[in-house]
Amino acid sequence: MSERGRSLSMFVVQRTFTRVRRGYDPEEVDRHLELVSRWFTSTDAGKAIAEERARLKERESEAEHLVEGARIEAEATLEGARRRAEADTREAERRLAEAAAALDAARIEATAAAAIREAQEEAQEIVATARAEAERELETARRAGEQLLAAVRAEAAEAAERLRAEAEEELRAYVERRRREADRIARRERG
Repeated sequence: MSERGRSLSMFVVQRTFTRVRRGYDPEEVDRHLELVSRWFTSTDAGKAIAEERARLKERESEAEHLVEGARIEAEATLEGARRRAEADTREAERRLAEAAAALDAARIEATAAAAIREAQEEAQEIVATARAEAERELETARRAGEQLLAAVRAEAAEAAERLRAEAEEELRAYVERRRREADRIARRERG
C-alpha cells in the first residue's frame, strides 16, 4: 500500500465526529462517508477493490450459474432416482406378490404332500392289517381244509372199505350162486 493510502486509511480510522444530543451529526457523518467513498474509488486501492468487487460479482454470477446448473442436475438426478425408486418399489412389490403366491403354493403342496404321506402310511397300515388278517384267515382255512380233507379221506376210506366189503360180499354171493347153478346144471346133466 502506498504512503497516501496509509495516510488516508489513518484518516478513516482516526476520524472523530461532533457529539450531538442523540449521537453524531448525520450531515457530518454523510459528508465523511462521501469523502471516504471518493477516496476509495479514486485511489489504486479503491480501483483494486472495485476490480475485485467486479471479479467477485462475476465469480458470484458464475457460481450462481454453476449452482443453478447443479440444482437443475440435482433435481433431474433426484427425479431420476425417485422414478427408479418407484420402479424398484413396483418391481419389489411384484416380486413380493410372486413370492407370496409361491409360498402359498408351497404351503398347499406341503399340506398335500403331508396328507398324501399320511394317506400312504394309513394305506400301508390297512394293507398290513388286511394281509395279517388274510394270513390268519388263510391259516384257519388251511387248517379247516386239512381237517376237512382228513375227515373226507377218513370218510372215503370208510366208504371204500364198506364198498369193498359189500363188493366182496356180493362177489361171494355171486360166486356162491354160480357154483350152485353150476352144481345144478352139472346134476341135471348127470341125471
